[in-house]
Amino acid sequence: MKRASLVLAVAVLAVACQSTPSSQPPDQSQAAGQSQAQGASQAPSAGGGGGGGGASLVEAANAVTDWCTLMPADLVAELVPGASEPVSGEFPLSCTVSNEVQVVQVSYQGSSGAEPDPAATLLPGIAESAWLAVGYPTDDPFLTVILGRDPNGLGNSTLYVEVAGHDGIDHGDDAIAVARAVIAQLR
Repeated sequence: MKRASLVLAVAVLAVACQSTPSSQPPDQSQAAGQSQAQGASQAPSAGGGGGGGGASLVEAANAVTDWCTLMPADLVAELVPGASEPVSGEFPLSCTVSNEVQVVQVSYQGSSGAEPDPAATLLPGIAESAWLAVGYPTDDPFLTVILGRDPNGLGNSTLYVEVAGHDGIDHGDDAIAVARAVIAQLR
């Protein structure tokens, strides 16, 4: 978890000069799984089912100001029993749910240079592309999902999902399920 957070922090700092800060006040958040009215935290999508993402998915993701509104509450409750309230992050835009042992975190970067390691496990059918990083324990998978190309040409619009179970159980499928649930809400 610490290694993933450090890698993510370095990537965010590298792109921070290119990013526009959110106009959303940092104190606005909701419990996991609750959704705000469309337009308040996310743009309406122009459709698009299947594995692709495209511009509408990127535009919807860029409009989200509180990623905790997209956390799948039921799934997160199973993965992180007895969790505290979700915590929104601003740099990067993120949401973290923890019970001091297990953690589920989603983070978003509007423009990144994320590229899969040749040894990464590629996962077709999740947005434009997705892969599970290598080098992480199975109970702490780090999933990278390319939603599409940033409309300003600055890189890829990227969603990161980490499910740290710290229990010896493979949580790769759980990270994928969280990503799919978040993406479904963006559509």
